[in-house]
Amino acid sequence: MADLSHPKLVAAIVAAIIAVAAIWASIVIARWRRISWRDQMDAELGAVPKEARDSSTWAVWKVLSRHEDVAQPSLVLLRVRNSGLGSIRHGDVKGPLTFTFPGRVVKEFTVTDCRGVSRTEIQPPGDLNSPQPVEHTIALPRFPLRRRAGFKLLVLLSGTGRGIVVTGRLRRGSVLHESRIQRPLVQNAAFGSVLLLLVGVQAGITFSQAPTLPAYCASGRLNLSGSTAFAPTARQIAADYTATCPGAAISVNAIATFNGLNAVAAQDPPGKSTAGDPPEEMAMSDGPAPGGYPTLTGNPVSVILFAVVVNKATKIYNLTVAQLRDIWLGKITNWKQLNGPDRPISIVARTTASGTRRTFDDKILKQAEPPFSSYNCVSKNAVQDAKVIRCEVTDTGTLLARVNSIPGAIGYAQISDAAAYPNVSAIKINGWDSTISAVKAGVYPYWTVEYLYTAGPPAGGSLAADFLGYMQSVAASDRLRSADYTPCNDRGESLLKTLCSQRQS
Repeated sequence: MADLSHPKLVAAIVAAIIAVAAIWASIVIARWRRISWRDQMDAELGAVPKEARDSSTWAVWKVLSRHEDVAQPSLVLLRVRNSGLGSIRHGDVKGPLTFTFPGRVVKEFTVTDCRGVSRTEIQPPGDLNSPQPVEHTIALPRFPLRRRAGFKLLVLLSGTGRGIVVTGRLRRGSVLHESRIQRPLVQNAAFGSVLLLLVGVQAGITFSQAPTLPAYCASGRLNLSGSTAFAPTARQIAADYTATCPGAAISVNAIATFNGLNAVAAQDPPGKSTAGDPPEEMAMSDGPAPGGYPTLTGNPVSVILFAVVVNKATKIYNLTVAQLRDIWLGKITNWKQLNGPDRPISIVARTTASGTRRTFDDKILKQAEPPFSSYNCVSKNAVQDAKVIRCEVTDTGTLLARVNSIPGAIGYAQISDAAAYPNVSAIKINGWDSTISAVKAGVYPYWTVEYLYTAGPPAGGSLAADFLGYMQSVAASDRLRSADYTPCNDRGESLLKTLCSQRQS
């Protein structure tokens, strides 16, 4: 029998124990913190199981994202879980969990089927805090994950690419891909589950049953009054909101900025409206409200770009700020003085209720405009001894229509509105076009911030409060950008501390 007390044997046994312990420890440490993921489904929506194509409902659904058809749509369903031996804390996540879909653009996504983890930690409510997709990538915020906890990520994509790349860094841990066996039965079951899960996804695969209402939906009535420049875009956003939230009714009244501010200032502090109550009120203001409205609460929405516009018959494409001042003050009265045709200059301006005019006076003239002299915008038939031909109109559309029809006319308007008139040209100022990049560079002067004002902070759960939240959503931002507005808080950039930080004066 071996002598267990022999020094060499004892040393060998101790060494063996240490080696086994080291191996075991390395296995435990390697598995202590681990996030595993697997793709339960990655399929084109046109390439669905035969059982789905044969169903009677196949021809009545389509894929939409932000109210637009998704080209070459595909769905990905991912399962993510803590497959390690211990819990993962916030501090253990050194690099965010990121999902990349090469060759495809992320249209919408949602976190679902959470087990042992709160959905709000992975996808916080409200578009300002939620992780937003950037082109083909979703980067989730850092979140804790208890042992065996997990969730599913449902993603709507556009494009023909394939494959998924998942990255992330854990302190003394790893992010791993779990292999899976693909069988038709598994694919069909996953497809059926996805169809059920899609009810309530904001992008929407529209079925015959009513979708779950988003969290931002409120009921009641809301009046938006004010800026004629912002009103068309406000109507589109309001229509999007009410289409999704059937309990809400929103009207938009283009009555000019200061008329809207005055109307809201006359209201009591807002509350949550119920059936039979007066509608909630909100003012659309081109620029921050000046002194004299101490009870109003402002909410910056977007940067609004204005342009000086002329009739194309003037053959003028660029004016300096100094030349614009000379035109308005009567030092330049004929376009031939600016190397244009021999034609008198007709100024088409807005009334004093206009935020567009206030911005022009503040940023370009640095003083108030002269009094009007014309009723018809072509002759001094109101004040014959005036220095300039200058008429005033009440809204953006009328101004552009006058500039469009009068060969010698000049005026000002929101940049995207001018594009609808064939004889109207938006000219450069100091050699710079009206672009957000020129504004950021500090070389283009004619811009301001669009605000929505309420008579005090809106009550929680009110239509006004929830609509303000919706204004910062991806869908509303898309509407703003399509009208040449730059949202103050967008997916890739926040201007709240820079351009959108204007305050009441």
